[in-house]
Amino acid sequence: VENLSKWVEGLAESLDLDVPTLAKEEEDKDLDAGTRGIELLGKDTEEGGDLGPYDDPETKSFYMDIPDLLTTLPATLLGMSTEEVERKKVENERKYGGNGEAGDMEGDAVAPDVDESAAETFEEADDSGAKDDGGTNQGGDDEENKDTPHYKLQVLLEEELPECHNRTQIDAIAEKFCSNHATSKTARKRLSRTLFLVPRVRLDLLPYYSRLAAIMDRVFSDVSAPLVKELEAQFHGQARWKKQQHLESRLKTARFLGELTKFQVAPPIVVMRSLRRCFDDFSGYNIDVACALLESCGRYLYKSSHTRSRMSSLLDTMMRIKKAKNLDERSISIINSAMYLVNPPQTTARKDVKVLPPMEAYLKELFMVRLSPEADSVKLVSKQVQRLPWSDPTQECGYLVVKYMLKACRKGRYKVVGAVTAVAANLKRTKPEVPTRLADTVL
Repeated sequence: VENLSKWVEGLAESLDLDVPTLAKEEEDKDLDAGTRGIELLGKDTEEGGDLGPYDDPETKSFYMDIPDLLTTLPATLLGMSTEEVERKKVENERKYGGNGEAGDMEGDAVAPDVDESAAETFEEADDSGAKDDGGTNQGGDDEENKDTPHYKLQVLLEEELPECHNRTQIDAIAEKFCSNHATSKTARKRLSRTLFLVPRVRLDLLPYYSRLAAIMDRVFSDVSAPLVKELEAQFHGQARWKKQQHLESRLKTARFLGELTKFQVAPPIVVMRSLRRCFDDFSGYNIDVACALLESCGRYLYKSSHTRSRMSSLLDTMMRIKKAKNLDERSISIINSAMYLVNPPQTTARKDVKVLPPMEAYLKELFMVRLSPEADSVKLVSKQVQRLPWSDPTQECGYLVVKYMLKACRKGRYKVVGAVTAVAANLKRTKPEVPTRLADTVL
């Protein structure tokens, strides 16, 4: 900077001019020096205004207004000390921010690779009848004593959780879990496993399960992190098989990752890496899975300022692959649908159609539609023109007839030039005003 200043001063002295004074940029008072998060709801967010990457206030409230159980519940109930609670609040402030700030992009860029050898173990893990890690051999004992914590946790996860269909219910489930079972590491592990084992046919539960994971991620770090890791491992493990099978399971995994991304639980690099995996073999079920990823969180990533460029590059890649490959109509249809959902085409304002008066509309129809070089057409148009209200000077029949005669010749219908002159010749005896006006206008 000092060398640049000296160079500018020397140049100003040689030119005999004053050194320009540059205005200092005002520092953003809202920027915390210790915050490393990426702002999602910044000024550069396109088309969003105060909504950020979301399309409406209800959607933004669902994904952004997450209950803070660290504040509403006492630390002893969570099995945490006061220092641990304050440390977790600072971590949440850095990761999520007070105004919708996302996680550190440095962590996204260096996200660890997925161990695909271990991913095979999750191939059939989403079976609705799978057993939980906590074990079910003690079910008979729990039936005898329904006051045990294990039985209450089983009822909460297996009966109450699948029946949550709104944000109020899922928030109540999260608070109930933290109040009664949060101190048990085994219970948290079982919760993470239950979220992972959501039935593949219950896609309606994915937004609410993701909201529960987001609530728990702000309190404990051992619920959402294993969930994201297992889902990504399952996604890449299923993608390894060339057989066209397990489509429902793959679609469920893709949409679950998309919902977790919108809650800022899963880093954006997870979805982008999954998209690139589908693009490596863009055929068969990989097309359906890639479109499911785009439909679930593509719009969110495209409207977020820090992922827009990467998302645009991935969309361009998908469209180039679509043009290069000879895909069937169904694949082309779902690709275009996902593309328009992520980046809908800009709608231009419709031009107002000029409404002509009845007299002008009729003359336009005569000369620009009906008139042709045939003799019958010339005779018909000549008779219709003679029947106009020539006696009414307010109608300006002579001016309008000449106007549309010339328009018929200029608007690409050059073959009717002879027909227009023939009509003018037919009107010479009864309406001499027409050929006179026509000659004057042409000259």
